[in-house]
Amino acid sequence: MPPHLRRFVAALLVLALCGWVLSEAPMQEDGLQASRDLQEQSRSLVGAGRYVEALPLTRELHEAYPTSHVYLSRLADIHEHLGQWPESAAAWEAYLKVSPTPWEAFPMLGDAYRKLGQPKASTDAFARWLALQPGNPDAAFYLGRAQEREGNFQKARGTYRQGLKQHPDSTDLRVGLARMTLFTGSAVEARRMAEEAVKRSPTSVDARLILGMALRSEGNLTEARRQLEVARTMSPDYLDVLQVLGGVAEQQDDLPAARAAYGRILQLEPGHAAARARLAGLPKGGRP
Repeated sequence: MPPHLRRFVAALLVLALCGWVLSEAPMQEDGLQASRDLQEQSRSLVGAGRYVEALPLTRELHEAYPTSHVYLSRLADIHEHLGQWPESAAAWEAYLKVSPTPWEAFPMLGDAYRKLGQPKASTDAFARWLALQPGNPDAAFYLGRAQEREGNFQKARGTYRQGLKQHPDSTDLRVGLARMTLFTGSAVEARRMAEEAVKRSPTSVDARLILGMALRSEGNLTEARRQLEVARTMSPDYLDVLQVLGGVAEQQDDLPAARAAYGRILQLEPGHAAARARLAGLPKGGRP
């Protein structure tokens, strides 16, 4: 091709390229603005608690940006608020694969599986968390609790014990270990652990609850009740405290106090079968 023709063709290509840029740039900017508007709508609806309306918008964002952990997290949260546990669990599983901080998903993921009635999957989620962050005391605590819910008390005891070795200041792990020691070992040992937990964290309701349970197992009903009354003062509507307190009151033949404890449980949770059964089984009369 002669030089003058090459120059002419090159000039035409430059003009064509410029025309494409000028025509496409506004379209690209329009697309970005539409995405920003959609994102803002989704965020605002979630912030207002309008999850049903936020769901299709957030799903659209996720489909447009499937590797965005931000939209996956929002999608999982929406499903959670709507009680859509299979979808919530699936979104959190997807979040694990794309997020730079995957460990943030595990508490919600394990809870979603628990709500689905899949305790083994819940335990597995927390085990994966602990494997990813072996030094995280929260991961050890969540795993221990999941193992408790499955009835694996010895495993839970081992999880709490190992976690406490790494984090001796963790009240949650210390209380968990005391509780599992009470269930699988010695009430005396459990009481000593719970006393240490109360000494370190006197405002811990759970520590006083386990201490009360251990004292009850040892037969020291007076001190057990005192600890449980302190726990109830700190957390008046804690169902576990009320239930154990009602049981101690029964053993002391303080039936009015037992009725009050079980009655309060049923006010808070009308479907609480254990409290309803205990209340129905109480004899009339008793110490005034």
